[in-house]
Amino acid sequence: MKKLLIVVLGWLMVMTACKKNSDSAIPVTSSSFMFFNGVPDVTYDIWLDSTLIMKDLTFGQSTPYREMRAQLYTIYLIDHNRPKDTIRVGQINLRNKRLFSAYIAVDSANNGQRVVTAAEDDLTAPPAEHMKLRIVNLSWAFRPNGQSSSMDLFSKTTPVFRGMGFSAVTEFATLPGDSTYPFNFRRNDDTTKVPNQFPFKSQSGKIYTVVMLGNALTSTLFKTFTITHN
Repeated sequence: MKKLLIVVLGWLMVMTACKKNSDSAIPVTSSSFMFFNGVPDVTYDIWLDSTLIMKDLTFGQSTPYREMRAQLYTIYLIDHNRPKDTIRVGQINLRNKRLFSAYIAVDSANNGQRVVTAAEDDLTAPPAEHMKLRIVNLSWAFRPNGQSSSMDLFSKTTPVFRGMGFSAVTEFATLPGDSTYPFNFRRNDDTTKVPNQFPFKSQSGKIYTVVMLGNALTSTLFKTFTITHN
């Protein structure tokens, strides 16, 4: 009986040690998150659950990447025009060892409603002497019959991205760096007109996101903002 008791106690000690080692072996997962404010005349405080990401984010600004535990979060905003209200704008699942970004803008009908678009950010380095570029289209364009139209991006007369609808996020394109591209945006169903031109200066090794905002067919209301991720 005494030998049995010693064996049982020894087994319990081994199992307890194994459990402690197993618990300590559970990795602490992490992800990274940034946020872009595309709403004119509004300043936001950005929160993921109860964690403040950044205060006083003005129009056209983006936060730095913030490292967070990898899990599902709710995105909350505090509009400085309505400081007593906390606005829940959606959820984002931050996955381990990955980077994510979210973008808020006025919707395509320009009726004051907000839309949030999220994307995973592939920040693997481009090949030597190249850069990477993608577009987040939060601008709007309408055909004469009132229906919304998608947009194209050309470099002079060469298409780079085609058929970008409202809130679309393109893949990253790899292009030669250290160049100035004569970018222009055109309505997808009428590429003969060039309502907006956008000379884009790039550097080799850099990774860019260009955010399109406003009315893409009216130069006075159309804006682009460039985010350099690295």
